[in-house]
Amino acid sequence: MKRIVTAVALTCGLFALSGIAVSHHAESSEAAGGVAKVPDGKPVFVKYKCSSCHSIEAQGIKKKGLVEDAADASGSVAPDLSGVGVARNTAWIAAFLQKKEKIGERLHVKKFRGTDAELQKLAGWLASLKDDAAAKKMKALEEKNEAALKAGTKSLK
Repeated sequence: MKRIVTAVALTCGLFALSGIAVSHHAESSEAAGGVAKVPDGKPVFVKYKCSSCHSIEAQGIKKKGLVEDAADASGSVAPDLSGVGVARNTAWIAAFLQKKEKIGERLHVKKFRGTDAELQKLAGWLASLKDDAAAKKMKALEEKNEAALKAGTKSLK
């Protein structure tokens, strides 16, 4: 009888250990490039009032500016970010928000002032936004903004 109880206990212990190993393996493969959970950067976007200039129509976020097509002081019109992740990754977006990357000759208007964790959450979330139609519109607007900068005029949508 003792042998049977011992065998059952050992078998249960081995199953429990293998479950831990499988769970750990799943977490490791996720970190190594498997399917990872996208951080929810929407609260960060709202907290830092990014919608003062930008919309994310795919997420139901409307631009809060007084005039929808208003240009900033440099003549640039801020795009809808619904498709930003089509052409840009998390690292690039984080660097752009820190004014370390440019779109053409332009830096982001404001340097992100949140924590590094908030920056990574926001950049990761933005990189997950992959609306193809919005990405095409954003690219066209970037080209207009760049042409306006070169011509010394303000771009309008």
